[in-house]
Amino acid sequence: MTLYEPQTLDLFPTPARPSWAEFISGVRQERSGWRDQEISERHRQWGASCPAVDLDFLLTEIHVGEPAALVEYKHFMARPINPGAAVFRALRRLADRAEIPFLVAWYWPGSWAFRVHPLNDLAREHFEDPEDFTERAYVQRLYRLRRLTLMRSLSDGLLDVLPPAERRRVTK
Repeated sequence: MTLYEPQTLDLFPTPARPSWAEFISGVRQERSGWRDQEISERHRQWGASCPAVDLDFLLTEIHVGEPAALVEYKHFMARPINPGAAVFRALRRLADRAEIPFLVAWYWPGSWAFRVHPLNDLAREHFEDPEDFTERAYVQRLYRLRRLTLMRSLSDGLLDVLPPAERRRVTK
């Protein structure tokens, strides 16, 4: 009879493991630097009865292995969205079934400011529509979604500025 040996996940690298460079502050960094456009183009050949849509940058915010929020990130220059479009209705249904907030967050590189539009009732419990955030305030809100407090050591490294008013022309 063998003794039970707990399994561990290689979530964090060690100096002996070559993947150490992939992590900064315990967070895995982007590995590829590209998104695969080929599958998107190929999928379009599968016919109108098999629809799909490319999203800009859909992320599932997680907390202890459970989904905490669904966020579609969009560059501030991206075209406005139609919250009633099929893709957003489908994502809203997914978020509602998972009982998590669903929101679109436009971002401004450089200042790393955000404009959030909540797209389901759970998101509206946490965000106004729309609501502008500095990077620090946005990250604090993401922590609050998880019922956590942002540590000062992390908060101090985040930007606390909004882009100029004339650049905040994003509309839903």
